Amino acid sequence: MINNWKVTAMLASPLAGEAPALDAILEYELAHRLGYLHSKKLTRAVPLSEIQRPPIPVSRYDAMGRPVYRCSDPILGPVLAEWKEYQNKRLDLNMSLLVDPAQRKKLLVASGPYKMRHAPLRVRLVESISWFIRGDRAEINKLLKKIHSLGAHRNIGYGIIYRWEYEEQPEDWSLFADTPEGKRVLMKTMPVGPYLESAVGYRKSFGGGWPPYWHSENYTEIAIPC
Repeated sequence: MINNWKVTAMLASPLAGEAPALDAILEYELAHRLGYLHSKKLTRAVPLSEIQRPPIPVSRYDAMGRPVYRCSDPILGPVLAEWKEYQNKRLDLNMSLLVDPAQRKKLLVASGPYKMRHAPLRVRLVESISWFIRGDRAEINKLLKKIHSLGAHRNIGYGIIYRWEYEEQPEDWSLFADTPEGKRVLMKTMPVGPYLESAVGYRKSFGGGWPPYWHSENYTEIAIPC
């Protein structure tokens, strides 16, 4: 049944990087389950005209002639702590002393597979991540129950989810939310258009206006909630 929901991911480990867009997660998961071409190998070199979009159970809004999912940007719960970690990769050159001198070779460590790495990583300890969404709760839950982690570097234990929660909402706050002062606050990253004339609480930038947000063909002038 289509309704207004607040979807919350309760986290069991710190979040690395930024919280993702829920509509993008739903598209990826459904495309993978349906076996769509490029569901795992999609790159910027693949034209979007060759991509089949999966029918996720979320309502849409017409924005500048393109459908935008009624799903807000992620809203982080209380940030209990924040710190910086580093991802390191180093080739131990001392091991070369164990190799016979005749078998020693020069390796390129400035680029390629043996390149040294010392990259900063933003890490935050948050209790939960929430999204306001208008869609079918039962069908959304079928997809999200297989999503066990969020954010960057999930393969090393960041952003683990231990429970998904759903709370029915009296109004649709997926795109805009009204304040007690009568202001209309933008809730989702959207392409700049006439529907933003009375909206507040956003900044303009340039980036993806539709999923997949990282693909260059979807880049346009956008409004990002502050």
